[in-house]
Amino acid sequence: MKSKHFSKIPSQSAGFLKLAGVILFWVSVVNIVLLFFPLNVGDLEWQVQFTTQMAEQGIIPILAIALMFCAYGLEDLSGVTADDTQSKFNSLKFWVYLISTILGLIYLLLIPLHFANVFVASNQAIERLNQDAEQAKKQVSEQLQLQQTQMTDLLQNNQKLEEYIASKQLTPEELERLEQFKKNPEALNLQASALNEQFKRDIEERRRQAEMKSKQGSLKSNVRTGVTSLLLASCYLTIGWSGLREGKARKKVRR
Repeated sequence: MKSKHFSKIPSQSAGFLKLAGVILFWVSVVNIVLLFFPLNVGDLEWQVQFTTQMAEQGIIPILAIALMFCAYGLEDLSGVTADDTQSKFNSLKFWVYLISTILGLIYLLLIPLHFANVFVASNQAIERLNQDAEQAKKQVSEQLQLQQTQMTDLLQNNQKLEEYIASKQLTPEELERLEQFKKNPEALNLQASALNEQFKRDIEERRRQAEMKSKQGSLKSNVRTGVTSLLLASCYLTIGWSGLREGKARKKVRR
């Protein structure tokens, strides 16, 4: 009675483990298939997001497979033997091995695809940063030029200058600077040039920091998704190849 009692527990546990593994496996496969939709292969951002999400979802089917094969191990302990006469297409193991092989090949192909997409996306982002920086520099130069022209006209018209001073409530330092500009117009040009150069340096520094941040993000994405995909591909291909090879070996033994 005692041996029968203990042999029944692994069998029941095996059933629960197999059920949990099967459900988790097929749910994860459905989630992976849904990543393809809405399909927008021509969009670079969609491709990068797709490969990243694929790498994030890849561990779940492996856990499901582990549960299923723990169940098979418990069935062996309990003395439950599989029916070897059934067609392989009716065997759960066969489909697990086949899908594992397919997933392994997919994850293997994702590595160069992700690297290429991230490289192109990074270059496009850097190009946009350069364009934005050049546009900002141009706008700053135009704005300073406009202000310089307005100030020059103001300094040449005493009445407008007095009205400007009265309306702005300038400090003694600002009044002194206006007086200096009026006596020496070249000083105004020098200040405008100095401000222009300072603004350009600030814009270039922000562009450089944004470019560095973009490159670091691309590197992290490549390492995270690339290494994860490589490990997942190795695991899936090992499971699939081992299982399919085992099935061929059993056929030869029967013959």
